[in-house]
Amino acid sequence: MIRFGIVGAGGIASKFARDIKHVDGAVAAAIASRNIDKAIEFKNEHDIQFAFGSYEEMAKSDKIDAVYIATPHNFHMEQSILFMNHKKHVLCEKPISVNSEQFEKMVESAKENKVLLMEAMWTRFLPATLKVREVVQSNKLGKLKNAHLEFGFAFMGKGGDSGRLFNPNLAGGSLLDMGIYPVAYTLNITDQKLKSIKAKANMYKTGVDSQCEINFLYEDGATATLVSSFQEDRNKPGVLEFEKGKIIIDDFWSSQRVTVNGEVFDYPHIGEGFPYEIDAFVKTIENGELENNIMTHEQTRISMDLLDKIRKEIGLVYPFE
Repeated sequence: MIRFGIVGAGGIASKFARDIKHVDGAVAAAIASRNIDKAIEFKNEHDIQFAFGSYEEMAKSDKIDAVYIATPHNFHMEQSILFMNHKKHVLCEKPISVNSEQFEKMVESAKENKVLLMEAMWTRFLPATLKVREVVQSNKLGKLKNAHLEFGFAFMGKGGDSGRLFNPNLAGGSLLDMGIYPVAYTLNITDQKLKSIKAKANMYKTGVDSQCEINFLYEDGATATLVSSFQEDRNKPGVLEFEKGKIIIDDFWSSQRVTVNGEVFDYPHIGEGFPYEIDAFVKTIENGELENNIMTHEQTRISMDLLDKIRKEIGLVYPFE
């Protein structure tokens, strides 16, 4: 039984606490927050045994084997390394870090401590995503010609300058929070090298992007248009056009339905969709492996490099970088 500590007591942590109950071989054993009252409230709500008022205290504890890090991404590197230095396996929310330099430091720590480090890109483990990869890799549709993937919610005015999403000191902006989904998803649909990246963004008054549109051109001529937004709901199905047909993915980032050349495949979620990645993480530990075979370090490395290049294109630099 892999005993998880949860780092952070926000909404995404609650989703994890609910969904881990669907996974054999895993249990949420502890919660840590810098606010002990919040940790105790979370503990009671989700029937968790232990609550800690500091991350350091939980890292030193023998009550857990692994952690799920559910804090804002500017804290991910520091917190991941803290727990890995105490020999805890780390499942860290996406994006796993703010930039590639931070990610490489995390990988170095994972190797030194001989623990599993995995980005919690839950989309990648969904049955609908596995179906898309299966169809793409079968080559029955031929080469990718064009992809359109967008993800956005109308957050403007719902938190404003004081909210995490718009705070440059917390690595805010639509690209890292939502754009990572379409950017990372492109790794499911082609292994072609990129020839060029073009991007433009609307910048909010706090200095982060409120919307970003990205255009990839691959060496074989395929293209991808990717959009992230805090300005408006952007929830059109993902569309992948190939030489011999089309794949349509409803809500590609959390998909439960894939249509391949008109044939519909439904994949209802277990729980809220997190059990698939939790189960994969647990099995990787049980197998004695230090890297998951789907969400490899290299997959995360490519995603982080792409995000770095897009941020350079739109001129987004955080104060702490």
